[in-house]
Amino acid sequence: MTKSEPRGRIMDRTFADDVGDWLVAQADSLIKVGGTKQLMGSTWSVLPEVWPPDPATEVFTSALPLGPGTRFLEIGCGAGVTSVVAAMRGCERVVATDINPAAVANTELNAKAHDVGPKVEALTSDLFHELGPEDVFDLIVSNPPLVRAREDRVYDRPIEHSVFDPGYALHQRFFHEVKPHLAAGGHVFMNTSDTMGDPYSIVALAVRMGFSARKHHSNRIEIPGTLIGWTPAIAAAADERGMIHIDSSIYEFTLL
Repeated sequence: MTKSEPRGRIMDRTFADDVGDWLVAQADSLIKVGGTKQLMGSTWSVLPEVWPPDPATEVFTSALPLGPGTRFLEIGCGAGVTSVVAAMRGCERVVATDINPAAVANTELNAKAHDVGPKVEALTSDLFHELGPEDVFDLIVSNPPLVRAREDRVYDRPIEHSVFDPGYALHQRFFHEVKPHLAAGGHVFMNTSDTMGDPYSIVALAVRMGFSARKHHSNRIEIPGTLIGWTPAIAAAADERGMIHIDSSIYEFTLL
């Protein structure tokens, strides 16, 4: 039983809980000390207390319609890979925000290392809080926490916020606050997981806020169940080869 699990809750853990905790554990050593990651043919620095980029970051970044003339905003930039690539591909303006000051410093570091330092504005911001009314973008992207955790979840460490969103409160705030910053004809792209998240609730939330939604891209990875550990939820989800499948999707939202 972890500190995060009140006694009596251990038996109702879900597949998403178990995989989410495993993801935190996998990132733990790099989160503590920092280091480097190889991704998209480049080397990326990862500072301590910053969630490290991974193959899902590459899938997400590669699926975005980046290019010249685009005003680009990333909410939750982490180490800055997506924003740096946006600047490298010629986006007209690139703004990267994160609530974690270490992630903002990390983004600035990677932007400088990839020769786009002056082209990337990195801000410490809780979602859109530090943006002004004049900050309007053609493309707003976010790779938020995947797991819709219980509303009463207690965190051991702040970095768990990178994986778990209790009651999808962060997602709800995102769609309540994004409109003033989306240009006419602009697009929002958000990553979620069909197996670890609740994309139907995200789409329903966006529709209530006046957006249309469509699935832009899908991806599936396989992980041996033995790597995660044979919890009841993992054992129930494994196929006959002992593999578990994690499906993720990128949704595109536009204002009606």
